[in-house]
Amino acid sequence: MRRREYVTAVGSSVGVLATTGVGTAQTASLERVYPADSETAVRPGDRIGFEVVATPGVDSPAADWRVDGSDRGAIAPNAPFWSYTSITGNPAAYGRFDESGTHDVSVTVGGTTVSWTVEVTPHAPAAPNADVTCDPGPDATITVRDEVDVTASAADGSGRLNRLFWQEGRNATYVDRTDLSGSTATTTYTTTGGNAIWFIGGYPMIAWVACRDGRLTAARTDGPAVDAFRNVAITGTNAPVRAGEDLLVEAEVDPEGSSTYHGFVNVETDLIVGHNPTHVDSKTVEVFTGDTETVQLEFTTATVRNTQTFPVRAETRDDVSETDVTVIGTEDDGSQGHLEVTGLETDAPVTGGERLEVTATLSNTGDGPADREVELVVGHDPTTVDTQAVIVDAGETTTVSLGYETYPVENDDEFPVYVQTGDDTASQTVLVHGRSGDGNGGSGQATFAVSITGTTAPVNGGQWLSVSAAVENVGDGDGTHDIELVVGRTPEVVDGTSVSLSPGETQTVSLGYETYPVNNDDVFPVVVRSPHASDTRTVTVYGTG
Repeated sequence: MRRREYVTAVGSSVGVLATTGVGTAQTASLERVYPADSETAVRPGDRIGFEVVATPGVDSPAADWRVDGSDRGAIAPNAPFWSYTSITGNPAAYGRFDESGTHDVSVTVGGTTVSWTVEVTPHAPAAPNADVTCDPGPDATITVRDEVDVTASAADGSGRLNRLFWQEGRNATYVDRTDLSGSTATTTYTTTGGNAIWFIGGYPMIAWVACRDGRLTAARTDGPAVDAFRNVAITGTNAPVRAGEDLLVEAEVDPEGSSTYHGFVNVETDLIVGHNPTHVDSKTVEVFTGDTETVQLEFTTATVRNTQTFPVRAETRDDVSETDVTVIGTEDDGSQGHLEVTGLETDAPVTGGERLEVTATLSNTGDGPADREVELVVGHDPTTVDTQAVIVDAGETTTVSLGYETYPVENDDEFPVYVQTGDDTASQTVLVHGRSGDGNGGSGQATFAVSITGTTAPVNGGQWLSVSAAVENVGDGDGTHDIELVVGRTPEVVDGTSVSLSPGETQTVSLGYETYPVNNDDVFPVVVRSPHASDTRTVTVYGTG
């Protein structure tokens, strides 16, 4: 009978997962992780794994794996742990021996060698057991914003559990690692549908369980179907209208997800009106993921005698946007105020814990008095923080001051503020400086503006994409801040650098990452951002298929 022996090296440089500090063969020391001892045993046909800690860390090609002194042509940086060594710097390998016998397995890095004697015998301990489940499960459908929990349970009759490795099934890349011990263990990996690109593409997630003596096993699970999130935002109405006239509501819809897998998405938008919500209209449009489409919804208002103000909502299956509208009653004289926000100023930037003042200029463009409650709304998760009642005659203009005490944040925070009258809304982005100092020198504040100056796009999938940007300190103090490169429709930070600038000083930075080897052409945004500003470009990565 022909004897089959093979060992597959684990690890290579893959995409954005590669980290700094992992180099070539300059290793000063190697320390066994598993098998922890120099001698071990495994049953014929069972997997066995090997891992060493390299100081400093290395990349996969620097590790020379051998079985009985020969590479046998089967030692290569293949899946399943394709990117493990590139991320951790630890040389690792796995394989199996089909027949009983004794073998020497060794790894050499930079002139340092660690070896194991492996006895292949049916009397060795059995392989560990592993089971993986996903919540929500494979029969469920979620959106890219929903959370996913993948749970692995491991058991070893010899009580030698050591490590669990998570692998995503799309690119066979390493995702995360958990240390184990004892006879049983349970661990959960939590992510979102948008970050679990492998589930979006219909690929599984795999858990690999290694014991202290090298025995190795794997289990996998499929995940839920992951749908795009259908955003909606009302952008305007023709209110106020007279009773019996048509009320028009315009809204923007944009599906959020993976342009590669979701592509064109059908977005159905419903118009719901009234304090007793009533469905009055619906429109369906096909929108490419990441793009925006405007829909117009309408209904004929009831012939009411008195003027009424009520809410209208635009709804998709995932999102809701609401505003108030006014219908002028038939018994009213037709005079109706309409209060527009024609000017908006703030005293930003302020330091966390200080009061932020917002001044709005309001103009009544209607033909009657406007009696309104003006609101100051702040944040990405909008919250009303101040209100003021005003009465403005037709054709008149007034100014209101609103404000609130900001939260004493430790780090700089940038967010929108809105002034709403019921007829109109205006917004502005403000900056609240953190109280931790941010490493700024002097009494001023450092504010970093960002401008992308170029990219190497288009590139082929799997190639390096570089983005250059100019960073300028437009503030009045010295400062040091992180500059990040963020890519994709589901934003992911893939590179970053720290920049120190004096007031008025400019520095050019170059950031980049290794793109995914996509099968089809992919168009997506890249963003270079500081804590205070950002700049965006759209790039193309050509498919390899």
